[in-house]
Amino acid sequence: MKELIIISLGVNTLESMTEQIKRYVGDEVAIRGYSIETGVEEDFKDKIVLLTGAPILQHVAAQVQGAKKIIVARRALSYRHIEKLFMLKEKTNVLLVNDTKESCYEAIEQLKGHGFHSLAFFPYYPGISSYSSCAIAVTPGESRFVPPEVSEVIDIGNRQVDITTITEIMSELNILKKAGMLASSEFVSEIIELTKYLSIINRKLDDSNLLLTMIFDKFPKALLFCDEKGQVTYSNEKMKWIFEGNAFLDVHVKDLFGAEFDIRTAQYYEEELFQLRNNTYILSVDKVENEKEVICYLIELENYDNFKYVDQVISSKINSGKFIARYQFAHIHSRNERMNRMIQLAKRMAKRQGSILIQGESGTGKELLAQAIHNESPRSNQPFVPVNCAALSPSVLESELFGYEEGTFTGAKKGGKRGLFESANHGTLFLDEIGETPLDVQAKLLRVIAEGEVRRVGSNHQVPVDVRIISATNQNLADKVADGSFRKDLYYRLNVLPLDTVPLRERKEDIMPLVHHYLNVFTQNNVYHVNEYLDKEAADFLSRHPWPGNVRELVNIVEYMVNIKLPKQRMVLNDLPAYFIAEWKSEEPQTELKQIKPFLSAEEQVLLIIYQKYGIGRRRIVQELENRGLSMGEGKVKLILEALRKKGWIEVNKGVRGCTVSQRGEKQARKIAESATVAEEAD
Repeated sequence: MKELIIISLGVNTLESMTEQIKRYVGDEVAIRGYSIETGVEEDFKDKIVLLTGAPILQHVAAQVQGAKKIIVARRALSYRHIEKLFMLKEKTNVLLVNDTKESCYEAIEQLKGHGFHSLAFFPYYPGISSYSSCAIAVTPGESRFVPPEVSEVIDIGNRQVDITTITEIMSELNILKKAGMLASSEFVSEIIELTKYLSIINRKLDDSNLLLTMIFDKFPKALLFCDEKGQVTYSNEKMKWIFEGNAFLDVHVKDLFGAEFDIRTAQYYEEELFQLRNNTYILSVDKVENEKEVICYLIELENYDNFKYVDQVISSKINSGKFIARYQFAHIHSRNERMNRMIQLAKRMAKRQGSILIQGESGTGKELLAQAIHNESPRSNQPFVPVNCAALSPSVLESELFGYEEGTFTGAKKGGKRGLFESANHGTLFLDEIGETPLDVQAKLLRVIAEGEVRRVGSNHQVPVDVRIISATNQNLADKVADGSFRKDLYYRLNVLPLDTVPLRERKEDIMPLVHHYLNVFTQNNVYHVNEYLDKEAADFLSRHPWPGNVRELVNIVEYMVNIKLPKQRMVLNDLPAYFIAEWKSEEPQTELKQIKPFLSAEEQVLLIIYQKYGIGRRRIVQELENRGLSMGEGKVKLILEALRKKGWIEVNKGVRGCTVSQRGEKQARKIAESATVAEEAD
């Protein structure tokens, strides 16, 4: 019978290799095994000898001197036992434990050759004089040699004889034709199993990556990960929208957040307000680390408008009772200097007790401002009672304000009803559209404010009330006093602390933040950035729109967009309402009117200003003329306005909307602009 001699350093390796070889050669070959560990005394003359490693030869040189063939085994790692190695982080210190110095270094080289070059391997074998202390040890089936202080042992199993060595053994034993098919089949089977194994790992990684991507994209904040040097490694969709959908390939955080942004000091940011690309965000930076190293940095951005909206909704739910002011100054956010000055003035007025008169165009948030003033005042824990003076008939308004006694009129409630003055006792009464109040109600209102007592309709009894009055109007009350439709004495009682709201067209820097805010209102907080909803042309057009209806008009436009927008598509300019498109088409000629030409008449100059400004009063016209190098008094402007009105070119309104150009006036203004352009070219 044919015979094969196997010689190894240790018994453990000998048993593993004998079992493997026997699987291929079967019963046709007798295998005798020896280990240096237990001693080798025999002579192997004319035998085929398999050494499990080259270092063995020096131990048995005399015994194998007359051998027919000496084969040094080439050995490979088994994939079945190396999965745990994949879980180790880069640069992890690992103790490689084996039975000899040579086998240690050989195993290290094999592991590096298999792709584990990112791990730091340190050898350990019996008899080593000194070694590196590591928490983790890796061994190819020699766990009995692992030092006791090691906390984790990864046994990758004994290294197996590779297919080239198996082929050489079979060839020397002259059984290659018979047994080679089995070895080849098993080798191919191992490759297939390895491929399947790697495929499963890749699929698990793909599934994990997909799951993490979905989780990060659904996260309510914009997320960005970077390494210690600030190089971006990952960002979710919300972060990409902030930067207009850009992919962050080879990008540094300084490229995104500014040259002053240092990730090492930014780790101390925790819910800080941060200005980025003309928007305000709440910024947090977290350092992700273990006990040894920094893994990455996580940058979180939350849109400040979203935060305010959520806070507003929560506050509204808490304060859902009757006569509650739901808005505070925190809900009024502006980037406009004039608007912020008005807010600061309103805060100072809130601390006082005097009556406040808020004047401004429709849709500029007069009631919101009134509620904020109430909530900032010493009366904030008391009722805030609003009433629209224009929405009720004179008799109904009187009974609502002052209340009535039982039987005063047909349909009166049994027991009577207390009025809004009594309901607002110790709190604030908000009189909206005060300019529409009938004169007879104005007289009674004046008496209540002056005396601090209210008498119900049909009663002779005076009820003391302590009420602060905040009034609002979109009309010029001074003009109404002048024409006799509003009482002068009431005007002075109401106008102790005057406030003027700012039209939206005069604070254009607030337009896009408001669009974003109301997109989230109507989509239930699903829009992280305006770029998700609008293309640049549409967004720029909204920023240029004069907004005669102010914020109320803007809210309507946003609701329109939310209702007609198609899924996964952004709104373009032509998707906006028809009157927006008409204005866009007529916008180009207006660009010619930026400067008033000195050769135009005073009447033509005033007409062009009104045409450009879409609603402007006499004082503003005088200021515009001065800005353009022409000095003209308010009296002369008044005469010009009257002349333009008689020609049918403008409409003169008594409210704060001021003067506007009629259709005839618009045509005339265009002719003037064209003639001015021709004259300039001739010069």
